[in-house]
Amino acid sequence: MKFQTSALVFLIAASHSNNVSAFGISGASSHSSSYTRSSFVGSTPIRMQSTRTISTQFNNNNRGSNMSMLADGSGGIEELKQLAKEGDKLVQTARKSPNLFKAGGIAAVPAAAILGAALVPGSVLAAGAVGAVGASAGFIGKNRLDAATEAAAKPAIAQAIIDLGVDSADVAGVIQEIQSKYHVPDEDFAEMRMEVYKRYIIGMVKTPITKTAEMKELTNLRNALSLDNLAIGEAHANAAMEFYRQTSLFTPLEDLEDPDHPDRMSIDKFLFLSERAFRQGGETDEAFKYEMSRVAKAFNIKLNEALERVAEVAEPFYQKALDNTRAKLDTDAVSSDMLLRARNSLGIDDITANDMHMSAYSDEVKALLVGGDDPSTAKFVDGARERLAKLQQVLGLEDAEAGYEISVEGTPLFQSKALEAMNEVFSGSLSPQDAWKLVKDRQEQLLLKDEAMKDLLASMVMQAMGKPFEDTMTFANVNNEGATYDKLLEALEAKESCRAVLQQSGWAEFSDFDGKFFDPKSKSSACGMLSRSDRLRLFRIFLTRSVKKSESGKELTEENYNKVKEVKQMLGITDEDEAVEFRMNFGPELQKALNMAMFEIMGDDFTPDLVSNLKEIVDKTIADYKLSKNLVAEFASPIYMRAVSLVNDKSPSGIPSKEATAQLDALRDLLGMSIEDTYPAHLDIFGNQYKKSVMESMGSTGVITKEYREPLESLRTRLGVSEEASRKLYLEAMEDRMKPMVEWIVLELERTMLTAEQLARKRQKDFGEDYFKTGRGAEGTLGLGAEANIMTDCMNLIDFYTENDIAEKKQIEMKKIEKKVMEGDEQKTVTEEVPEYEVVYPITGLDSGAIQQELAELLFRQFVVGGFTTQGKQGERYEASRGTFGGILGLDKAKQDEVTGSIGGTVYENYIRNSMRTKSALDQQDMMFLANIQSKLDISPDKSEEMLLDTQKKILKEEAAILLREETTPEMVKSFREKCNSMGFELEKDLELSKESIQALFESEISPALVEGQITIDNADILSEIQESLGMDPETAENVFREVLKKRAQAVMSRIKAELLRGRAENCPELIMRLVRYAQFVNGEELEINVNESNAWKIFNMYDAMDFEGQDAESIESNKDILKVALNLA
Repeated sequence: MKFQTSALVFLIAASHSNNVSAFGISGASSHSSSYTRSSFVGSTPIRMQSTRTISTQFNNNNRGSNMSMLADGSGGIEELKQLAKEGDKLVQTARKSPNLFKAGGIAAVPAAAILGAALVPGSVLAAGAVGAVGASAGFIGKNRLDAATEAAAKPAIAQAIIDLGVDSADVAGVIQEIQSKYHVPDEDFAEMRMEVYKRYIIGMVKTPITKTAEMKELTNLRNALSLDNLAIGEAHANAAMEFYRQTSLFTPLEDLEDPDHPDRMSIDKFLFLSERAFRQGGETDEAFKYEMSRVAKAFNIKLNEALERVAEVAEPFYQKALDNTRAKLDTDAVSSDMLLRARNSLGIDDITANDMHMSAYSDEVKALLVGGDDPSTAKFVDGARERLAKLQQVLGLEDAEAGYEISVEGTPLFQSKALEAMNEVFSGSLSPQDAWKLVKDRQEQLLLKDEAMKDLLASMVMQAMGKPFEDTMTFANVNNEGATYDKLLEALEAKESCRAVLQQSGWAEFSDFDGKFFDPKSKSSACGMLSRSDRLRLFRIFLTRSVKKSESGKELTEENYNKVKEVKQMLGITDEDEAVEFRMNFGPELQKALNMAMFEIMGDDFTPDLVSNLKEIVDKTIADYKLSKNLVAEFASPIYMRAVSLVNDKSPSGIPSKEATAQLDALRDLLGMSIEDTYPAHLDIFGNQYKKSVMESMGSTGVITKEYREPLESLRTRLGVSEEASRKLYLEAMEDRMKPMVEWIVLELERTMLTAEQLARKRQKDFGEDYFKTGRGAEGTLGLGAEANIMTDCMNLIDFYTENDIAEKKQIEMKKIEKKVMEGDEQKTVTEEVPEYEVVYPITGLDSGAIQQELAELLFRQFVVGGFTTQGKQGERYEASRGTFGGILGLDKAKQDEVTGSIGGTVYENYIRNSMRTKSALDQQDMMFLANIQSKLDISPDKSEEMLLDTQKKILKEEAAILLREETTPEMVKSFREKCNSMGFELEKDLELSKESIQALFESEISPALVEGQITIDNADILSEIQESLGMDPETAENVFREVLKKRAQAVMSRIKAELLRGRAENCPELIMRLVRYAQFVNGEELEINVNESNAWKIFNMYDAMDFEGQDAESIESNKDILKVALNLA
């Protein structure tokens, strides 16, 4: 409802006697003619007796809040107290009586009304007085009062939090009531709550010292203000910008970069509280990065730097928790769960936490280690093991991590004692057993685990061996070989002492002592400090000095040899390097002995006793220097090669004598060589002689007859050539002989195909007309025939190949076969595995370069054709040799089948084409002929069937193309489709005719038949027969037929109209009858005939006047009706 101004004035006057001062108007200013809005902004608050203040209400309801004590020292609360005081007089008045202002604000309230209430007592208030003053009193609008009322809500929110505390359970509800009391819209109230939160966090960070309770305080504030994640993000971003703007006005940038400056600490605190607020709000990673980046940007830093500064704030709190954990470890007041909650609260990530845990554990280790001033007595206090184990469990450290921290402190102390014990073992003052006991005791004192011990002992071995190796290299570098030798012996003793101590452990890691500590590639190698060249030099010195230490000075005794082996292991010398050193130092002695023995044996005064005596000399040299069999074999091979060469020099015929052969056998035995070891030397020296003998054994025909086979084998034995090598030489000889034979056949082939001029250009040689045996140039064509001389030459090549046993059988796999066997009186079938072989042609025309691939295929084709066209036994011989000839040329089975298949395809096509000219299908005689071709050309049944079908398809496709391309008759189309049907071919699937082509054939057959009356409504089943025969679907056939009908009907109508136009009506009856015949198929519909009504009636009347004697009257009337429909008369 609306109040009159006078009524409102009366209401205000009646509410309180001090109504003038409530609006900030004094009695002295009543004579003023006008009042500005600013005078009300600065006024004191309106106080109304009928309304209790919100502040008083809050205090009465929540006097016992737990937060009040915390709030007293909170920078956020202090900031809210400042916020609660803000606002002009009107706003403060609105805070006291928000409902009154809202009620009075419905109408425009003149200022004079308020003045009237001030001048005239309520009991004698007169409307005239109000009007008189109102004429000059000014005006306070409705919007001004509404704004003041809404603005008062924000300080009210602040006051509610001050009075109740952020942790009060009632504060959220009270804040929500403020919205309704002050009639604030939702969106505006949300902004107010965000503003309060922003002011609160700014107040918090003004105190640079961060407290853990502030995280909870901020969370409670968020809940009290009912802010969601989006609002929190916005509030923090706005607060960051405002705080940085205020701070940067008075603080230089260099101070803000100083971590110890209070303002820098405040910014870091802000970053920390923001990070916690976003994380504890359950933000996604993407949302967290976005919100945190906004805050970081406000402070002009990158996100990564902001997070680092957050960690710098959080870590001291967690470090304090760890310190408390160590201090209270003996109580039940600490646990891993408590540390986990602390990490989650502070936002400490797992990696940082683990580092801090390790540091705390390390501090505890150091604290428990006593007596550190004396490395020999320092140890952990009693109970340290249990205390550290408990701390490890609380901190969640792995055994390896905890053990590492203990070993870091204990390792130097342990090494000092262990190295001292090892040196005493070196000097002989302490046994390995006692030394190991000292080591184990020290391990127990320092809480070292076995795994740490193993690494320490490995390091100890390297240190213990370091001094002897350094001393050894000192003498080696000044070429003092004697002292170097002695120092290496001392190093061996030190090594054995280390081995003896470590063997007391019983640990598997030390079982292969040499492999672990003296392998240069091992990380724990004691000799790794020496370079490879230094190690080889030391080994060489020790090796040569060991020989010189013998009585003769030219012998490596067994004792010294064993020491050499030990030094080899200690220096990490490989077997290959050892062999090289033996070869370099003692090889010349061995070579001298072997050379002397070779020349003596291969001399003219050879005796068996000579060999025995020389063998003793050689064996002694090998034994004195402990030379390996491999080294002897290395020197033996070239010496034997030299001996074979001497024999060849003494053999003018190139074939060694029996005496020379015996000498070589004796030398081979002395050198310890097997007969297989001598094959390379004999092949190198006598191989050409064997090949030459093979060539000579061939004679004019190129075939080696039986009488020469055995002498060739004896020669191979005499020459000392292996069977494998002799076979290779044999094939080389055969290839040399075969190559010109193939080249001759190729030349003959080209002569039959090329003219003299073509051949001369190809061969770049003038052959002349007389070269051609026929006395004429070649025809240049190739039919199914072959020149007889080529076939003869080809068979000579085959005979040469087969009679010289050039082809080889090679086993390719084992296959299972079944065979019948008799067991007693019963026959049984058993299965056994037998090898399966294939024929391999080791030398071919292609491999030898005598023929190219294209010519090889052509020559093979010519040979196959020759066998196919030749009758009788000679033809059978050609056919039997076909595969052999292809193999000799170098064609594989697949290529041979391809060539024979192409020939078969040509024969099949020619024969089938001729047969199909006179018959629609092949008869039994035709199939027998094709089977004979299949047999002669060795074509598989599957391939034969494929060729037959392909040929038939090819011929039918050609016939279809003619039908579609040229004018045809229905009889031709019918004959073609019946032929396809009889052969079982489908036009679309098998002959690959398009749908359009099949439709064209359909139309070609039915269209003339329609015109001639061969297809009528009475015999329409012919259409179904044609459709099925052509493989058309019924719907397509029907559509094509309708189009044909339409075209034919329209064509005949054109002729009828032409005849009528020319006055030749007598020519129309036959045409009209044809039109009726067409129309019968569709009851006169869908023909789309274009005819005017006059002509239509003329045509109909002519049909009606025709003589239908003898025809069924009902059919005649039906045809008339159909004609009317066709002529558009119905």
